Amino acid sequence: MPKIAIASEDSKGLDDVVASRFARAPKFTIVELDEKGEVQNIKIIDNPGAQATGGAAIKAIQALINEGVDIVIGPAFGPNAQAVLAEMKIKNMVIPAGTRIRDAIEKAKKEYGLT
Repeated sequence: MPKIAIASEDSKGLDDVVASRFARAPKFTIVELDEKGEVQNIKIIDNPGAQATGGAAIKAIQALINEGVDIVIGPAFGPNAQAVLAEMKIKNMVIPAGTRIRDAIEKAKKEYGLT
């Protein structure tokens, strides 16, 4: 069952929106899908990179690795983030800031054939 992490602004779950930044997003909404692509579980974590003085992308990605995510969604990914995600074989998908989490998940499901 795939886990998708979305850089998010708050703790509103599926009704939250994609944050304006990935590495310094306030939260990550982690959604676990079942074999039919339906949302099975939602977990919201604080982003340790949000307040980091340096290495925000690495701190953020490490937290997502610890959660076992397969796909990461954000508004953009810098070169450090892209390199680490590629190395860890975690897919990343760019979705504009302000997009509802619910809609971002639907786009990811279509992109990666999870429906």
